[in-house]
Amino acid sequence: MGITASSSYLVASFMQLKFLNNLFNSRYILQMKTSYLIIAFSIFYPNSKIFSQDIFISKDTTINNTWTIPPGAILKFGSKGHISGKGTIRGGIIDASLGQWIFDTTLTIIPEGTYGKDFSAKWFGAGRVKDNSGSLQKGINTVLENNGTLRNFFIPKGIYNFSKSLTIASIYKGQYTGSTIHIYGETSFWDCCNGTTLKYIATDGFAIGLQLNKGTEINNLAITGQFKAPAGADMAYYNTAFEDFKDANGKCGEMYAGIVIDYDGSKNAGGSTGVKIHDIAVGNFNIDYLVSPNGKTFNADILLFENIKCGDAKVGFAGGQAQEKGNVIRGIYSWGSLHTLISIGRYGKSQAGNYLIDGGNIAGRCIRLFDISQSGWYSTTISNLFSESLASVGSIYTQIPTSISNCTFHFVFPEVIGKQTLFVSNNEKIKFSNCIFRYYGSKQEMKFSGTATYDNCLFSGPVIK
Repeated sequence: MGITASSSYLVASFMQLKFLNNLFNSRYILQMKTSYLIIAFSIFYPNSKIFSQDIFISKDTTINNTWTIPPGAILKFGSKGHISGKGTIRGGIIDASLGQWIFDTTLTIIPEGTYGKDFSAKWFGAGRVKDNSGSLQKGINTVLENNGTLRNFFIPKGIYNFSKSLTIASIYKGQYTGSTIHIYGETSFWDCCNGTTLKYIATDGFAIGLQLNKGTEINNLAITGQFKAPAGADMAYYNTAFEDFKDANGKCGEMYAGIVIDYDGSKNAGGSTGVKIHDIAVGNFNIDYLVSPNGKTFNADILLFENIKCGDAKVGFAGGQAQEKGNVIRGIYSWGSLHTLISIGRYGKSQAGNYLIDGGNIAGRCIRLFDISQSGWYSTTISNLFSESLASVGSIYTQIPTSISNCTFHFVFPEVIGKQTLFVSNNEKIKFSNCIFRYYGSKQEMKFSGTATYDNCLFSGPVIK
């Protein structure tokens, strides 16, 4: 049977029945282990593989060598079934509750598949310990290493503290190779606390990092860090310079981030493609979502961010190199304390990719929406944003056409935060269409700096420069 374990088996062989012997050359094996029961019913054709066998794990057991399970066999776990040890389980279709702890992280699992569609984070004990770094990373790695049979990594509802960055990456002969996985939980981006929360308790690095991912999907998670936005009265807060907007506790660094795509430039030039991140909330990081910060890799293209929420942060979303093409942010939301919602051209290679930003609702205490420096790289297209309680729209510097349409910008009154420059630009090719700029209910002057084009736009008061 190819089954080896730390305690002996009692093997009982039954006499073959004559008519079955004549038909199938069959044999029957019943195996018992002192700590659990395995019932195996096997039928062999001459010179063929076993095609039918189920294994039931009802109690704790230890595997320290290699256990090879025949093709097609279901490895089913009872309510108290659990396997520990340092061995390898090769084969088997795993059938267990998604909320059950069935494997120690010291085991190597190479399954034929899962009876359902998911490999659960709970199976390696996530949620049972104070620091879930090891359990979560082990589950991610198991799915990546068995990409022919596994794809979905499910994290059931609960709060999972972890202190080490979770990486979605595969390395072969010193180089990153393409990785594909679907990680998801039970949180809506609208939820506050009742779903799946990954709580990153370190103050450096990143919570989740993707490297050279191809077609990966991450959704329905809440990811929180330790960054605390500056507080204080509106006059001081809204006049905080970008460089001075730092962690109030003085612990989190400038590149402390929630989700990072292509964090490492030391091995490959290629980057990720076709990643989809949706219905997710990330907050309490210096940068909530960060693309291509390493300054060396390319790609990071055809990315889709949909229904994403930015919590307290210095920057909500940041991109950094020119091959970030065909990327879409559809539905971005923030109601926390945020200095800049979108920053393009500041990080990584300090280049601008091609982004379409469509739809969003920004409130709370966002100081400015945009910090965009495109030069002659690629343009950002923005539409359908509703924003309020802003100090300013921000700044856009470009040599190429840039479109902002169907947006509403409501600003904090000057008597509350002082007179602000509401937008800074450098080129008439920056075009606002069908947009509203206003101090709600007031007709006082509105200050703009630089050159831009405004088509069918409404201003609540006279524009001055």
